[in-house]
Amino acid sequence: MIFALAAVSLLALGCNSQRLNEVTGKVTVDGKPVAGLEVRFEPKDPSIGTTAIGYTQADGSYKLHYPGDNTGAPAGEYSVSISGGEGGIDGAPSVRVAPKYASGTELPATVKPGPNTIDFEVTSN
Repeated sequence: MIFALAAVSLLALGCNSQRLNEVTGKVTVDGKPVAGLEVRFEPKDPSIGTTAIGYTQADGSYKLHYPGDNTGAPAGEYSVSISGGEGGIDGAPSVRVAPKYASGTELPATVKPGPNTIDFEVTSN
């Protein structure tokens, strides 16, 4: 019985450390929204969780998705990378994000408990 209670307590603690917080925002490239960009939030401390990913819509908005059909990301510090835009979508002209934004070193972000809106302005060169 004590073992079962301890296991349930540890499981509950593990769930609390993985609480996901809504993360949305907008990405603009040279001041304009671009659809189809990949936005990756890589935790600086791997113990808080794994990478959360979102994709921009035609208006530049994104929403992070977490593994297992979940949305959001655990609270913490992240290195963000933004890539894509190799081809135009629905007849839009092709826009490519500068390669420096794909490394995750240019864009830090902090996810706080609760809803987060984190916007990014990047360039094409």
